[in-house]
Amino acid sequence: MKTFTSVILSGTLAFLTSGINAQNQQVPHKCMSHEVLQEEMQQHPELVKERQKFEESLRNYLANTTVGERKADGKRIIPVVFHVIHECGSENISKEQILDQIRILNEDYSLTNPTINQTPDAFADVAADCQIEFRLAQYDDLGNCTDGIVRIYSPKTNEANNANGVKSLSHWNYYKYLNVWVVKSIGEVQGTGTVLGYAQFPAGGLPSTDGIVLRHDCVGSIGTAANGAFGQRLGRTATHEIGHWLGLRHIWGDADCGSDGVDDTPIAFGPNYGICWDDYPYNIGSCPGGDTIHGEMFMNYMDYSDDQCMSMFTNGQKEIMDGTLAFFRSYIWSDENLEATGTSDEAIANPLACSPIARFCENRTMVCTGATVTFEDASYNSEDYTRAWEFEGGTPATSTAANPTVTYDNAGEFMVKLTVTNSLGENVYSKTDLITISPDQAEASSSFYSDAFEVEADFYNRYRVYNDDNSANKWEFIPWAGFGYGSCIRMLNYNNTPTEADAFVTPSYDMTAVNSPALLFRVSGAERGGEPNDRLLVYTSNNCGQTWILRKTWSGNDLITAGYFSNSFVPSTEGEWGELALGLAGVASQDNVRFKFEFVAGDEGSNNFYIDDIRIGEALSIADFATITSLNLAPNPANDLVKLNFNTLHPVTAQIRLLDMVGKQAISPVSASFGSGNQQYSLPISNLASGIYMIELEIEGKKVYQRLMKN
Repeated sequence: MKTFTSVILSGTLAFLTSGINAQNQQVPHKCMSHEVLQEEMQQHPELVKERQKFEESLRNYLANTTVGERKADGKRIIPVVFHVIHECGSENISKEQILDQIRILNEDYSLTNPTINQTPDAFADVAADCQIEFRLAQYDDLGNCTDGIVRIYSPKTNEANNANGVKSLSHWNYYKYLNVWVVKSIGEVQGTGTVLGYAQFPAGGLPSTDGIVLRHDCVGSIGTAANGAFGQRLGRTATHEIGHWLGLRHIWGDADCGSDGVDDTPIAFGPNYGICWDDYPYNIGSCPGGDTIHGEMFMNYMDYSDDQCMSMFTNGQKEIMDGTLAFFRSYIWSDENLEATGTSDEAIANPLACSPIARFCENRTMVCTGATVTFEDASYNSEDYTRAWEFEGGTPATSTAANPTVTYDNAGEFMVKLTVTNSLGENVYSKTDLITISPDQAEASSSFYSDAFEVEADFYNRYRVYNDDNSANKWEFIPWAGFGYGSCIRMLNYNNTPTEADAFVTPSYDMTAVNSPALLFRVSGAERGGEPNDRLLVYTSNNCGQTWILRKTWSGNDLITAGYFSNSFVPSTEGEWGELALGLAGVASQDNVRFKFEFVAGDEGSNNFYIDDIRIGEALSIADFATITSLNLAPNPANDLVKLNFNTLHPVTAQIRLLDMVGKQAISPVSASFGSGNQQYSLPISNLASGIYMIELEIEGKKVYQRLMKN
């Protein structure tokens, strides 16, 4: 027989060191709560003591109270809030699907579930009514009316986990609420593979991450759970994860023939997949000390059996949950908290109606002039309200429809605003730069293929920077850090969030006169420990950014040019820069091409990343000639005289042109002879008006460009 006392004394050590060989199967790894606990304790060593204190308190509770004293006097009510993190897809599940999950939880924790009658008699004798009920909150942290559901638009719904910051988007006081995050997919931890959900154990993490995370297609039994990626679910993923949240371990103890520390759950070899009622008795004698008559309790909610093959918690598991609720989560079900959260019997008997919270799908949209855009209302907290849309620059300028379609005829960046109203109140939501409309003709003529990022206003006016999480970690203009000590752009990545994606979009280019086009740009990056796994992706679009085609991905060491830096990296020498090149045969002859550079942060402690000198032109000219020539301007910005510094392989005659921003020659072309090696030519510019120009250097029919700022 297992004894909880002997196991709990070494519980933390077991959590940190036990093997998980039984879990490494080619099937969905349903839960990664164990792995998250290991990771949290490694990142926050102080949690080890907190976990030990919890285990000691639980051990004392079980040792010093009788079964009769531990028996709950009626049900314990748990206030719940669902944070639905979505991108306006099917993962934005309905309130009906959430209510269906609440129904299933209450059946499973009260022993009234429809599958209990299929439990074998030997195990049914220890099946427990846990005397726990879950209710959606009716008041939030600040006392505002709520239906217990928060809806947040964010790309963090993809590959969500503690590391990518999804929980920070919306989190309520863990003393008062069980936080449930619903996401599109869950990012694996320690090679866990596909994950359906995970939980935070009592004293197993930070207060700001306490709760459970569920895939949307594992919530309840209707909606997306009726026909999700893993077939129909019956809501038992939430039942399982809340078991962890209340202190339970996996029934196999997270090790081959391990122990969960509960006397009335037989020793199990490992997680059971695809085992059901017809398999009883299952795995008899698979482990020393296991049940030699009835085998493993595969129908226990803390196993990995399919939802329709689960039916019970045991009395021993209930005792652990009782202990957790008695001292670690005691306030959450107190009368005081039930009043504060609107989950008391009286409050539930008199449900509240709330004013709506305005939201709409926040997909940043780029299209050409004359295009139409369809908007989607994503407001919540009430199902009874009216809408009033406002579309700056659009036709129609206003609408009351749920999902209006708007036409944009003029170029610019435009605001979208939604006001929702019912008899209880009004709420307004707006985004100032949601819509970017561009001309269907290129902004730069086919002779402009270089940008050295020397003018800050020029970068922010001509480029579009996307920083969806509104954090400090983003693409930005940086003076005196570029190649040759000029300016450049930086992805602030030193303290970035793993999987965070940030992008910038270039102006549009006319490629019709470019034979065999190619893209070349300088990069500078460093690591600061671990194996670098950041990614840089380059896309192209020929419809003003409405759709994008991935052209190239660089990752890991491809982006490291400067070695190891423990501090926030800033390049200080030309030797810390490298170059990346990309053939552009896919956009040859296209007349309105944009490029999108997207940086995706890794999880191995990478450092800042820089880009400079973006050049577009013929493949040979860009890949070879530009590298050899290394045209540089000094000073830049300049007042009266600018010096062109460049290299030549042999004596040549070079043509030097200075072009304005519409491609016209601003001064007479210069033709001069040069020897081989490092060259310098002084070009007077005192008679030019202030502004931005392009220096064109042509040698033997090949051209390179550098942008010049005239003060």
